[in-house]
Amino acid sequence: MSSYEDDEDFISKSELKREMHRFQELGEKLAALSPEKWATMPMTETLKNALQESRRVTKHEARRRHFQYIGKVMRHEDVDALQEALDLLDPSSELYGRRIRQLEQWRTRLVEDSNALNDFIDEHPAVDRQQLRNLVRNAQKEMQQEPPKPGSGYKKLFQFLKEEIAAAS
Repeated sequence: MSSYEDDEDFISKSELKREMHRFQELGEKLAALSPEKWATMPMTETLKNALQESRRVTKHEARRRHFQYIGKVMRHEDVDALQEALDLLDPSSELYGRRIRQLEQWRTRLVEDSNALNDFIDEHPAVDRQQLRNLVRNAQKEMQQEPPKPGSGYKKLFQFLKEEIAAAS
C-alpha cells in the first residue's frame, strides 16, 4: 500500500505552482533590468531571448502568458545564481548590504594599514596594482588632513574596489 505522499521525490501540485510563480516573478524582475545588466547575469541565450521578447509584448493577457513561458524556461536555469545576481543590484537586499560593508572594510584597511595592500593583491591577483597603489595613496593623503576629509580619492578607491570585486566574482 504505497501512496504518492510516501515517495521521497513527490512534489505536490501546489508546490509546483508556487515554484512557477516564483520563477515568473523572478522573470519579471529580470525583464525590468536593462539589456546591459542581462549581459552580467548567469543565464542562457534562451532566457535572454525570452526577456528581449517580453519588451515587445504589451497586451495584458499576452504578457501574462509570456511570463508563464519565461517561468518554464527558468526551470533549466540556475535560479539561485540569478537571484544572487539580482540581490547584488538591489540596495534593499541583505547581500547588497554585506557586499557594501565588505568594500568599506577593505577601503578602510587599505587606507589605514600598510600591509592591507599586499593582502588585497593576494586575494585578487588580477588587480591593476599600480592603479590600486595610486588610489590608496590619494585616499591616504585626503585622510591625513586635519580634520580628515574623505574626498574624491576616497570615493574613487571605493569604486575601484567595487569593480574589482565584482569582476572577480
